[in-house]
Formats: sequence, C-alpha cells, structure tokens
Amino acid sequence: LGCHKFDGPNEKQRIANVFRYLDPSGEGEVSIEEWGALNNLWNEMQQSIREFVQFLERIYGGDEEDFLDVAWREFDDDGSGSITEEEWTGKSLKELKYFGPSEIIFRFLDKDDE
Repeated sequence: LGCHKFDGPNEKQRIANVFRYLDPSGEGEVSIEEWGALNNLWNEMQQSIREFVQFLERIYGGDEEDFLDVAWREFDDDGSGSITEEEWTGKSLKELKYFGPSEIIFRFLDKDDE
C-alpha cells in the first residue's frame, strides 16, 4: 500500500495501538460505528490544517507573492528545499507561538518520515 508511517522497530505495536483505539470495547472486532472514528479523526486533521493555513495567511499574506511560498522559505531555515521537524517546531511553536497541533500537522505532512 505504500504506507510507511508505522515502519520501525515497534511497527507491530503501533499498528496494534491503532486497532485498540478503533476497538475500544476490546471485542477483537471493529464495528462500522467504531470504524467511523477514522472519519472523525480525518475531519479533525483537515480542520487543523485549515486553521494552520489561515494562521500562515495572517502572518505571511498581503504581499503579491503567494503566502505559502513565503512561509515555506521562512520555515526552511537552511535553504535545503525541505523542512525538518526541528525547523518546523522552531518556527511554528517557538518563533510564531502557534498554539495549535503543529507537531501533529508536521507528522501528517511529512511523507518520508525523515
């Protein structure tokens, strides 16, 4: 499937944790209602990303240039063309004082988990 979010030494444990989250009754099965929890999580993630983008627009918007391009350059401290988790948290939490779930957003957007 190409999903690498669970890769690592504790891969089976991480997958089991997700299953336990989806099966709070502990029956060993996931009902359609329990499966719906994924939809709720997805909706929350989308809302969190929308709010973060709106935050970035308030900070970096207003110029003729796309505010997301400006934000990218600001977050990419070393100019490498990619943003590390250290750069992300340094800018969003420490410098901009964003109080939303920025670390969760980073992990969601980080496709290669590097």
